[in-house]
Amino acid sequence: MKRLALILLATTLGAPSSGSPASVSARGGECLAVDTSEVSAQAVQAAPTLPPPVTPFAGLIAEYLRRDANGHSPAPDEVSAMAALKPQPDPASIAEAMPWLLKALDNPDIPLHSFALTAIVGLQSPPPAPASEPTTAPAPSGPNVYKPEVAKVLAQYIPPLATHLTSEESQPNRLLTATILGGFSPNPPSAVYPPLEAFLTRDDAISPVGLAVVSDLLQIGPISNGTAAAISRYLRRTDQTSDSRANLADLIAGKSNQSQTLNKSLLLYLNSDDNSLRARVILSLPQLDLAADVFADTKSRIDQLAANPNENLQVVSAAKAIATCWTSTKMASGCPVY
Repeated sequence: MKRLALILLATTLGAPSSGSPASVSARGGECLAVDTSEVSAQAVQAAPTLPPPVTPFAGLIAEYLRRDANGHSPAPDEVSAMAALKPQPDPASIAEAMPWLLKALDNPDIPLHSFALTAIVGLQSPPPAPASEPTTAPAPSGPNVYKPEVAKVLAQYIPPLATHLTSEESQPNRLLTATILGGFSPNPPSAVYPPLEAFLTRDDAISPVGLAVVSDLLQIGPISNGTAAAISRYLRRTDQTSDSRANLADLIAGKSNQSQTLNKSLLLYLNSDDNSLRARVILSLPQLDLAADVFADTKSRIDQLAANPNENLQVVSAAKAIATCWTSTKMASGCPVY
């Protein structure tokens, strides 16, 4: 009888050849040989509308559904093993596995949700290097993203996946969902934006998840007027904390995608009663893209702060640190970076 080798600690996926056994192996993991007829019968019983899995990736998810139905929730090491799938499944394998992954996300077992969400995150790859860079250049830094062919497969599943930003009882699972949505870069489907922007209006949006959502909106593509307005409203919320404001200032200044409208909203923090926040924003100014008039007005204000003996010492020190070197907007070098 044909057998499919499935791994319970899966960090590597072997691409099957037609008509031959497929294997999924992992460094340090134990390989479980599973009869495909057993997986098919029991897994399909749980999801009668799905055909028996063919590819190893779909078979792996189906096997975990079967095991979960028999009382075995994925253990933490089994979940973490899904974060780095190498070599990654091909688009056809991902397309076959997605209904099984959605079935796992419909299951009430939270660890199974973590397993499925981590598996989808594991389909991301390091960002590609710019075409102008030599092949010997260091690997580009930044968050992992979906390759275009993978993003094309996943795009149709954005709405059901995005519901887990709010439906999950687990904050780590919400953060995993944010990581999934942030992977659609640099050409994000339009379906990514509504759930991210809507999250920023929630009562519980001031949280690590809210910060991750803002990061998504800043990194996935050029910042539209609508996105800038959504983040600006989030910046001005009265329930923002000292820490959350400071984190937002660092995040906005550190992203390559910038909006002059959003950055003007960030400058409102210069009027805060929190002197530490004011200093933080001042030291971030050289990294910001500002309209010419906003730059001129803010530069004049910084010069005045640097010369004001009655101002808070932390604020004065920050102003003095950039007063002479801040000569243009969005500087790559020449001023200290906070």
